[in-house]
Amino acid sequence: MFEMVNILEAAFLGLISGLLPVYIGLLPISLLKRLSISTRSLLVNFSLGILLFLFADVTSEAIDLSKSTWQGSLLLTLGIALGLIIPGIISLRKTSGGNAISSDDKQKNEAGFFRSYLISFGIGLHNLGEGLALGAAYGSGQLSLTFLLLIGFALHNGTEGLAISGPILESKFSIKEPIVMGFIAGFPTIIGSMIGSVAYSDLFGALFFSLASGALLFVVLELARRSLPSWRLYWGVLLGILVMFFTDLLLSL
Repeated sequence: MFEMVNILEAAFLGLISGLLPVYIGLLPISLLKRLSISTRSLLVNFSLGILLFLFADVTSEAIDLSKSTWQGSLLLTLGIALGLIIPGIISLRKTSGGNAISSDDKQKNEAGFFRSYLISFGIGLHNLGEGLALGAAYGSGQLSLTFLLLIGFALHNGTEGLAISGPILESKFSIKEPIVMGFIAGFPTIIGSMIGSVAYSDLFGALFFSLASGALLFVVLELARRSLPSWRLYWGVLLGILVMFFTDLLLSL
C-alpha cells in the first residue's frame, strides 16, 4: 500500500513538472497565430533554438548514462541512429506517397503538422528520461534534489510547448491537435516518474535519451533546411538557446 502511494505521488510530480507545463506553453498558440508573418517566422526560429539546446542537453545526458552501461557506445549510437532514421523514413514515405494534385497550402499544412508531431514525440522521449531521473530522486528520498528537478523540468517544459507550436502557426487546426501534441510530449514524464520511483535504470535512461537525441536532430535539420537565412533565423535561434540556458541554470543553483 505504501509503495502504491509513492508511485501515485511520483505520478503527480510528473504531472506538474511535465504534462501541465507543456500545455501551459501551448496555451498562447491561438494568440500567436494572429501575429505578423515575420514575427511568426521569428518564433519558429526561436523554437529551433530551443530544440538545438534540447538536442545538446539530451545527447550529453545519453553519453553520461551510456558510460555506466554495458556496450554503452553501441547503445548510444544505435539509439541516435534509430531516432534519426525512423522519422526520416516516415518523412520520405509521406513525400513519395503524397497526392500529386494536392495544393501547396495543403502540403504545407501537412508538413507543419508532421514536424510538430515529431517534435512532440522527440520531446516525449526526452521527458520520459527526465521523469526517470525525477522519480529516482523521489524514490531514494532525496527531497531537495526532487524539488530542484521539479522546478527546472517545469520551466523547461513550458518553453517546449512553444517549440511544438512553432511549425503549425501558419496552419489551420482544431483544438484537438494541440491537446494531442501536448499529451504526446508531456505524459511520458508521468510514466517515467512512476517507473523511476521504483526501478531506475541507467540502461533505459541512456536508451530513451539517445532515441530522443536522434529524433530531435532530425527535427532540427528539417526546420533549419526550411528556414531562410536572415536576421530572424540567427536572433531567433540565439534567443531560444539563451532562454533554455537560463532555465537550465536554475537546476545548478
